[in-house]
Amino acid sequence: MFRKLFMGVAMAAVAVSASAQAETVSIHGSTTVFANVFKANKAKIEKAAGVTLKVVSNGSGRGLADLSAGKADMGMISSDLAATVAKANKKRPGSVNPAGLTAHKLGETRVAFIVHPSNGVKTLTMDQVKAILSGQAKNWKDVGGNDKPIVIISEPTGGGIRSMVEKEVLSKASVKGTLRQVPNGTQVPLVVSQLPNAFGIASIAATKGVKVAEVATGAKIAQPLFLVTKGAPSASQQKVIEASKATLVD
Repeated sequence: MFRKLFMGVAMAAVAVSASAQAETVSIHGSTTVFANVFKANKAKIEKAAGVTLKVVSNGSGRGLADLSAGKADMGMISSDLAATVAKANKKRPGSVNPAGLTAHKLGETRVAFIVHPSNGVKTLTMDQVKAILSGQAKNWKDVGGNDKPIVIISEPTGGGIRSMVEKEVLSKASVKGTLRQVPNGTQVPLVVSQLPNAFGIASIAATKGVKVAEVATGAKIAQPLFLVTKGAPSASQQKVIEASKATLVD
């Protein structure tokens, strides 16, 4: 009886010890980083890093604000750190304290311009893309399509995908024209799949499994993916960074 009791206590101690070792790391931020890194690979990263991950995809700016406020251990962003901080503070003054924030690049993904499958326009030059996003081309007939108004579908200002496109295509100017903003980047393809006149700005990863068509432009806009820490990463955070990088290796 005493032997059984001892074994039971020993097994319980081992279980408690194993549980204690599985540190929880909370990560908030970019829906693009979530879609490309954590959506399909969370369990693999947890196993490699020896941690439990709590991932919230609430947008780059909100992720940095949560990190700054101590509500998250790490942030996710999908554009330049300084630019993301500036846009977050412009939208919500004082929400992000940039002091000590350090960005760790995981890799890159590709920005995709997408349309409804029924749209006859499947190829555009980058000048035509610029005309659409700047509001100069407001009708599909302006770029060789049917006589229908163009509705641009995008995440809110300050989002990583939108910020990258505004920087690379519009020389940092804002998207104009008829614009419909959705709460986050992962919802862009879903809306485009239901709106025949839509022109969406999305991460290529977010389009997987959604009935949309990518517009060929002959150009590639590479979007960087980062994890952000306050100062140098802890040992556990560094393991998460390295394991996350490994998921992006072709």
